Formats: sequence, structure tokens, C-alpha cells
Amino acid sequence: MKRIKYISYAFISTLLLSFMSCNLDKFDEYNTDPYSVTPEHQKGDWLYLGGYITQMEKSIYSNANNWDWDFQIAQNLGADIFSGYMAPPTPFNNDKNNANYNLMGGWNLWTFKMCNERVMAPWLELKKLTKDVNEFPEIYAVANILKVTAMMRSTDTYGPIPYSKFGEGGVSSAYDSQEQVYMQFFKELDEAQETLHTFLESDRKDVKAIQLYDIVYRSDYEKWMRYANSLRLRLAVRISKVKPDMAKIEAEKAVNDSFGVIESNKDNFVVSTETMKNPLNILAYAYNDIRMSADMESILKGLKDPRMEVFFAPATDKDPNINKKYIGIRQGINVIDKGIREGYSNLGEAWKMGNEFKNDICLLNAAEVAFLRAEGALRGWNMKGNEKDFYETGVRHSFDYWKVGAPDTYLQGTTKPLAYSDPKAPEYDAAPASTVTVKWDASLSKENKLEKIITQKWIAMFPDGQEAWSEFRRTGYPKQFPMVINNSAGKIDSQIKIRRLPFSQDEYRDNKAEVKKAVSLLNGPDEGGTQLWWDTNAGKSNF
Repeated sequence: MKRIKYISYAFISTLLLSFMSCNLDKFDEYNTDPYSVTPEHQKGDWLYLGGYITQMEKSIYSNANNWDWDFQIAQNLGADIFSGYMAPPTPFNNDKNNANYNLMGGWNLWTFKMCNERVMAPWLELKKLTKDVNEFPEIYAVANILKVTAMMRSTDTYGPIPYSKFGEGGVSSAYDSQEQVYMQFFKELDEAQETLHTFLESDRKDVKAIQLYDIVYRSDYEKWMRYANSLRLRLAVRISKVKPDMAKIEAEKAVNDSFGVIESNKDNFVVSTETMKNPLNILAYAYNDIRMSADMESILKGLKDPRMEVFFAPATDKDPNINKKYIGIRQGINVIDKGIREGYSNLGEAWKMGNEFKNDICLLNAAEVAFLRAEGALRGWNMKGNEKDFYETGVRHSFDYWKVGAPDTYLQGTTKPLAYSDPKAPEYDAAPASTVTVKWDASLSKENKLEKIITQKWIAMFPDGQEAWSEFRRTGYPKQFPMVINNSAGKIDSQIKIRRLPFSQDEYRDNKAEVKKAVSLLNGPDEGGTQLWWDTNAGKSNF
């Protein structure tokens, strides 16, 4: 794992603001009609606004500065392995690290740090340049949608976070409970979408001031509306067990909006890597620090899933019993030495070196939206369709996205996940964790139907472990192998697995009083086994 000196966002922001000072000096002279464009505006290249949008978009996946190691400790050695997608062959910290629940404080503060410094800080600056001076409401609306996107990942990692009062208290930032944060999310989406509706009906609807800097939708505000509705649907499903009535209202609002939700891969939320490396390429093939998980091997092999050959590469171990096969690493084992399992299955062709600037990062796709609607329909919500059709549509969208064929054949599959066998250590072998199949069966219980939906959703969201980890915690699916070695001293259950990360060490040092208040907003101590507000499953029924 490579380490590089961290450069603060504040420093970058200072340089940017200094560079743009000639424009900002005249800012108060501009016409404050939010639906007009003055000659002074038209002369600029919009960097003073667009640069912040780019910063926010790149920072969702924690690699805006192309350092790679920051993404590694913010997500890959956290959510990506907690989700069951991947496992490290590397014995970090003498083989006592996140992978076996010896939680690394120096790693686990980075999701919090980067969300605040690389998303919330530029959002605050952009707010000053738009909303606070009654300028460019459509750009502020996009910034708010991006803020919700990123900070959902932060609150779903820690629980309470500084949010509604961000920037008001200097170093001392007050925390909101996770419930309060989610309520704010819905309010901000309401405001953003109302603004975009108004903008798209105005004479300025074709003005695309930040087209060069919006590396997701290139100022296509209709796509931004479909994404905002899809994000609302994701939020609604997340709270479906703690606020079922509100969840239903919000989910139905999302699909009933005139712009609808994402229903095609051309509308996926994809962050371009033209100027930002996909960090997984570096972690997989430069650092050689991540590999296929045993859970992925069991499920993809067992279901005869053709996406396995796209997601992962055959093993390269010299042992002829391993070489050219798809072999994963089980979580929570004694790694000992990197060389032992470095030859197990790496990530697939897209993640090889040379593709790092071509491997775009998809953070919400049409398949996920279809599975969200499938679950909504299963819960009795009006999703404009039934659970079976949405389920099968989700599989087809995923096959289309990954360019693999025969989804109809796959959808008739009745095979089940396989047992796991570690060729290097039989003591880590395990029986299948699940008996789920692909083929839809209308006679099954709601619980068994949900297992099908979430298992396929989990596969379709690969490789974004952050969202996959959240859905695993919320539903308990897909069922995964329990931990073997658990170094949490009893703080995390080996069966239901890790539920959150502890608050940042830096916050305990610099914002101690507010962190203590934040702990009181949790459902237990500030430990990895404490369940979040929406996490009511932990092995229990979802209905």
C-alpha cells in the first residue's frame, strides 16, 4: 500500500479562488436574476463554478487526486471487503487489520475525512457563488444532488455525521443523527428537483454553463432529474423497515415524477475516468493488494454466472490445481504471507494496467433501479410493474452493461451457490451459505423472493462495495461465509459481520465534545458491531 503526503482541499481551494479573483471581484456587479445570463458570464469559461462540480463528482469514489492509496483505505480495505466482493492477499499490519476485524483507526477515518474535505467543502464554496447570491440555481441543484450522493456513503459508514450545520462551527462541527441526515436528504432532493423542473421550463433550459466540467451528465439536466429520482428511490428502500410509510411515499414519488427513473444504461450515473484513474486498476495490478472473494466464487460459479469472466481473471498460481481456475480468498483467514494467495483470481480485463483511464466508474445503474423497483413492488408499493418483471429486467440490464449474452437462459437457472474450498488451506473450506437460485418462483415467500432480488442486485452493483455493504447489512443478503478469525475482541459478531466504522480519531482529538454527543445518537457504543439507524436486520426477517 503506497502512502503519499496528503494535500488539503483548503489549499487547493485557495489556489483556485486566487486564480479566479479577477472574476470574483466583479461578482456582486452581476445581475442577480437567476434566469438571465449577462455578457460577463458568457465571456468566462465557467471554471469558477464548474471546477467545484468536477471536484465533487471525482470525490464520490475517493480518488479525485489520483493518489489511489486514499481510495484503498477509504473504501477498498473497508466496504469493498465488508461487502463480500473482494479480499486482500496481503497481511497488512502483521495480518491484523480490517479484513479480520482488527479495525484500523488510521484507515477508517478517511471516508469521513474525504467526504468532508472533498465534497462538503467545495459544496459550501459553490453555495456561496450560486444560492447565496441568487445565481445559477440549476448548478446549485446539481451540487445538492451530488452532496446527497456522497454523504449517503458517509452516513452509511458511520451513522451520525456533521451535515445540516456543516461549516457553521469551524473545527467544532455538530453531528446530526442518521435519521436527521436522511430527512435532510429527502428535503434537499425536493428542493433540487423543484429547481430543475423550473429551469427546464424556462428560457434558459438550453444553457449548459458547466458542460465542460460535469463529467457525469455534461449538463444534461433531464438525465440529472432521472438520476435524482433514482437516488430518491435508493434512499426510500434503505429506510423501508424503519419508516415504511414514508419510504412508500418517497419511492412512489420517484417513479411518478414526469422525468421518471433510470431505465436504460445510457442514463447510468457514470464518473468519467478520462482525467481520473480508476483506483481499482492500481490496487489490483500495481499494488497486487486485492483479489476475488470466496463469496463471489461461491455465488458466481454456483449460479453459472457469465459475468464472473468479466469481473475476474483466472488464477495465475503455479500450482496446476489452481492455475487458470477462478479461485477466491475467504474473509477472516490467517493470510501470513502475500505470496500464498497472490496468484488467486485478480480483477478482470477492465481493471488491468493500461485501462485505468478508460475504466469509467459506475455508481448507480439501470439494473440497480430495476431491483429497487422489484423490492418496492414486493413490499406493496406502486412501482408501475410487478416484482418478477423488474427482477428479470434488472438481470437483463446488467448483462447488457457488462456485454455478456444469454440473459434469458441465465434467468431459467436452478443451480445454487457452491461450497468453498481453499486449495492452500483446507481448514478454511466451507459449506454453501445459501440455496438461492436465479429462476423466479412465484410460490416462494416474500423473504425468499427478496433474497433472489438482493443477490442479483449485489452482483449487478459490482464493484461498488460501499452500496453492496449497505444492502448486505440492511437485508442480510446475499448470505455469506462467516468470519474465521475475528480480532474484534467480541465487539463484532462473526456471523452477522461488521455493521459500521467507529468515528474518526481526528474528530476525537479536534472535535471531542461533539463526537461524544454523536455517540449518544448511536444504538450502542462507538464500535464496529453497533447497528445503524436503518439497520434492523442482523439475521432477522425483512418483513
